Amino acid sequence: MLVFCMGTVASMAWLVLREIDELSTANSDNLQWSLAQADVEFLKFELAVNEALRNPENLREVRRRFDIFYSRMQTLQRGEVFQALRSEPEFEQSRQGIENFLSTSVSQIDGTDQALVDALPAMASAAKQAAADVRQISLSGLAAFAKLSDQRREEVVQSLVRVSIVLAVLLGGLSLLAYSFNRLYRSAEQNALAAQRASTRSRTVVEAAADAIIVCDDDGHVVEMNAASQNLFGYSRDETFGCPALELFQPPSVRGAVLDRLIKATEDTENPEAHQRQVETIAVDRAGREFPVEISMAKAEAAGERVFVAHIRDISNRKAAEKGLTEARDRALAGEKAKAEFLALMSHEMRTPLNGLLGTMDLLRDHKLTERQTDLLDHMQSSGHLLLGLVNDVLDLSKFEAGKQRAETRPFNITRLLDGVVETTMSLAAASGNSVAWSWQGEPDAQVLGDSRRLRQVLLNLVSNAIKFTRAGTIDIEVERLPGQEDLVEFRVIDTGIGIAPENLARIFKDFETLDSSYARRAGGTGLGLGISKRFVGLMGGEIGVESEPGEGSMFWLRVPLPVEEQGSSDTTNTAKKTPDADGVARPLSILLVEDNEINRFVARAMIEAEGHTVTEAVNGKAGVEWAQAQEFDVILMDISMPVMDGQEAARAIRAGNGASANSPIVAVTAHALPEEIAGFKAAGMKHCISKPIDRKALLGLLNEVAIRTEHPEPGPTAQEALLLDTNILNELRDTLGATQTARLIGKCINELDTSIQELTETATDDRALGSTAHKCAGSCSSFGMVAMRRALGRIETQAANGSVKRQDLQALASVWEDSKLALQVWEATGEPVSRLTRPA
Repeated sequence: MLVFCMGTVASMAWLVLREIDELSTANSDNLQWSLAQADVEFLKFELAVNEALRNPENLREVRRRFDIFYSRMQTLQRGEVFQALRSEPEFEQSRQGIENFLSTSVSQIDGTDQALVDALPAMASAAKQAAADVRQISLSGLAAFAKLSDQRREEVVQSLVRVSIVLAVLLGGLSLLAYSFNRLYRSAEQNALAAQRASTRSRTVVEAAADAIIVCDDDGHVVEMNAASQNLFGYSRDETFGCPALELFQPPSVRGAVLDRLIKATEDTENPEAHQRQVETIAVDRAGREFPVEISMAKAEAAGERVFVAHIRDISNRKAAEKGLTEARDRALAGEKAKAEFLALMSHEMRTPLNGLLGTMDLLRDHKLTERQTDLLDHMQSSGHLLLGLVNDVLDLSKFEAGKQRAETRPFNITRLLDGVVETTMSLAAASGNSVAWSWQGEPDAQVLGDSRRLRQVLLNLVSNAIKFTRAGTIDIEVERLPGQEDLVEFRVIDTGIGIAPENLARIFKDFETLDSSYARRAGGTGLGLGISKRFVGLMGGEIGVESEPGEGSMFWLRVPLPVEEQGSSDTTNTAKKTPDADGVARPLSILLVEDNEINRFVARAMIEAEGHTVTEAVNGKAGVEWAQAQEFDVILMDISMPVMDGQEAARAIRAGNGASANSPIVAVTAHALPEEIAGFKAAGMKHCISKPIDRKALLGLLNEVAIRTEHPEPGPTAQEALLLDTNILNELRDTLGATQTARLIGKCINELDTSIQELTETATDDRALGSTAHKCAGSCSSFGMVAMRRALGRIETQAANGSVKRQDLQALASVWEDSKLALQVWEATGEPVSRLTRPA
């Protein structure tokens, strides 16, 4: 653009200069001089003609002057300078007249002297006539030249104006261009300054970064590294420049793997997140020390050059911390396990003396006591039950924290449940001068579905808590079914006690929280009751809250979903069978009591023998197994935690054996109450479970249930017919473990027994391992209720012990197993039992 403008200006300047040059003084003088000179030369020609008339010897001067004038006129006719004048009419007319004169006179001038002398008079006369034209041509030429000069000057002025305009425009453009250049310069200067600052900041950031930053070219050679890299690896920039990065910073054992992972990370465009491009590996420094690092790689391309930037972080401390956290977690898990085991042990150890205390107190009531002794016994039992409640609270808390609490859904009667709550707490309320009652608000429900056991415990906790903080007042329980689709039933426990301050309302549902009041100090407690109640309500899918004012009493409310039981069912909160009439439906039972604690054996024996049953004692599991093999008992009461052999192992040994009591019902007597432990008891062959401390009514109800069943025993196997499955065992196993877990165990059992039975049928009758294999298979069959198969294996085990195994009995195992397996599969698929064999057992 600048070149174009300069060229334009130069061209116009050249044109102006040319015009000025044409109008220069030399050319103007030449033109004017030529016109004037033509006039002078013509006058000299006339003078020469006149002189020749007087003196003919002057002819030569005439010819010379004629030639000069003729030359002048030729110049006017052909000269480029006079071209503009020739376009003037006056000038051209006078010139034509002069041209005619010259044309006529040329022949005379070029003739002889005599001819010229003769023609002089006529020539002088013609010259006089042509003199006017010469004068006219000179004057008109000068006038035309003056006019032409004015035009040229105007053109020059216009050219100068145009040049000025162009120069002005050019100057303006140049000014704008200069302004633009100035802005561009300033902008470039600012950008350069910003780039310099950014570069300085970037370099400062890179240099100040705690992570090592290494830049490599496309071949993996180091081109730049920051100070942290030098500190981490011990190399200077000069030492590393141009060196392969992997060879410097990676041990040989990991180079290939690291390179592959870094290439994959940089080329992975689907995962742009930085954490997905990080690689953990091992690095090595100049001294040869290997340490764990985390590498984040990125690539950049500019001007055809590609570089790789690696951020390297020493994660030695993090790995050490992770290792410490892992060890801490393992220690915490071990601590949790130890705590659980400690709580289970303490539960057992604490319930064992409680069992002796409460059981002995219960036995004292069988004796004749004075009124004073009865009162003392009541206080002792009340304190014992209070201690038992504290133990239960701690155990319930540990169960909940372990995530082993599960809500149950069974039909129960709300009326009966609340009657039991009022009956249980009535004596405690009367001791503080309180009354306890309950009532329905609205239409009462008969049967509902829910967890009656935990609901009862929550209500007992709330009522007991209300009794603690109330003196000579009332505790009312209101029940109301709330409208809506959630099947919510609201229970409200309202007391007239001392109330709760607003600042304490948020504390009361926390563990180990007791309010600082006179009643609280008098009542005591662990502060666990409300915390456990809140957990239980949440477990049942409900919510709990409180409304209270100091001095006005409190109202605790809880809302739990309790859908109405459509078909109705007996109240499962009372699981014990009715006690037989006095004339006795149940017969006396022979009971094996396996218990390592002498006091517990004494209490249980006294309770059982008071009902007319006989008791045989065993001090540990091994002794219990020996008694069960030697003698048939109607019931075996089996403690769980015992030395020598625990209860579960003893139960499995009894079921797997072919002793006299192999099929007798075994009752687990334990302080353990976790669901998976109860499932383990049943899997070991114990159909029933009763908790310590033993409740006399529950124990006697269980014994009477067993007695009633033994009055009408299941038909035993005959030569033509035998029981295939005891579906009660399978149903209890499914109820305890769930259908999925039960099906998995059945599948595993079938797979194992398929192989074992095949091996048994092909085993030689004198094989020493025959008896142990049959014993092992019989235990598995017993756990899954395969009665016929267990009996058949029992016969093989007995024959092996006597050294008289029969080949036909071994071969018969295959058909019994196929029938048993089919029956087990049918039950698993349909729930329907296949109870009889189609061939001899």
